[in-house]
Amino acid sequence: MKDILKPFIKRKYIKKNIVDWKKLKEVIKKSNDNDFEIIKTNKEKRFGKYDLGENSIIISKARKFFNFNFMKEFVDTNKYFKYVRWDAHIYASYKKDSSSFNKHFDYAHNFIVPQKGKSRWVVDDFCDTVLEPGDLLYIPYKWNHMCIPLEKRISLSFPFWPEEKTNG
Repeated sequence: MKDILKPFIKRKYIKKNIVDWKKLKEVIKKSNDNDFEIIKTNKEKRFGKYDLGENSIIISKARKFFNFNFMKEFVDTNKYFKYVRWDAHIYASYKKDSSSFNKHFDYAHNFIVPQKGKSRWVVDDFCDTVLEPGDLLYIPYKWNHMCIPLEKRISLSFPFWPEEKTNG
C-alpha cells in the first residue's frame, strides 16, 4: 500500500548550492570505502575511486561533511513526518548520459535536490520532468522512480526512514 503522502516538486527551493565540483572532490578524498559506491557502466572493467569515466557515484553518509539543517527544519515543520533517522547522499555523474539506477523504489522517503546540471526524473503516477539546480522533488517511500542524468551533474538525496511502529 502506498504511503498517504504524495510526491511533489518545489521549483527553485534552494537558492544556494551546497555541493560543487571542488567540494565533491574534497569529499571523495575524505570518504572511506564504506561510504562510496560506483554505479558502473561497464561491469567488465574495474574502476577505482578516481577513475570514474562514464560511471555515476554515490557517497552515502554525507551528513558528516556538510550542514543540512534546512532539511531537518523542513521535515520538523511537517506534521506527516516522524523519523528515527535520516541521512544525506551525494550522487554525481561526470558525463551526460552516465549510468544510473533502473526504475526502483526505496524504503525511505526521499527528497532530491539537484546541485549542478540537469536530470530527468520519472516518478510513476506523478511526473516525467527535468529538474534543475535548486529544485526539490519529494518521493514517498515505495514509489517507483528513476533518474536519467542529462548533463554532468551533482545531486543531493535526503532519505528519511519512517519510525517503526511497535505494539504494546
